[in-house]
Amino acid sequence: MNPPVCLVAGPSGSGKTTLLESLVRELTARGRRVATVKHHRGRVEVDRPGKDTWRHRRAGAVATFFVTADEVVVFRDRPPDVSPGTLAGWCPPGTELLLVEGFKGLGGYPRIEVVRRGFEREVPWTEDVLCVATDLAGFEAPCPVLPLGDAGAVADLLERRLLSGGT
Repeated sequence: MNPPVCLVAGPSGSGKTTLLESLVRELTARGRRVATVKHHRGRVEVDRPGKDTWRHRRAGAVATFFVTADEVVVFRDRPPDVSPGTLAGWCPPGTELLLVEGFKGLGGYPRIEVVRRGFEREVPWTEDVLCVATDLAGFEAPCPVLPLGDAGAVADLLERRLLSGGT
């Protein structure tokens, strides 16, 4: 069974990565198995030209697995319909939650919105917004508003709303 997906959305530089990192630490400390996705709009060259894996792919391999003592990296073409739901199906067995940074504006998934001083909100309010994590005192929203630096409070909400057997 695929884990539930939760998007972490907000403008570039607003603190999404810091919040996501804190959430992973908090949920992992609670014994939860969490996977993450970082969505990037541009192209990043991670498989360097001339290296063995690059040569395998250019020779026609549909996927290349790079295996080290500690990790497995998969190089493959991006399916045209890749979505957070697709990626949830790729998670290791036992994964309880997939936290997704990016896919700005994508609907249909629960979302934590990061709102910070000096950054404009970029997506409309929808029923998908689980909460707002903010550093702004008195911020009003049609959903729970939690302190940006309180990963424990955000993790509590995720356990209540998305994870069975929440504590």
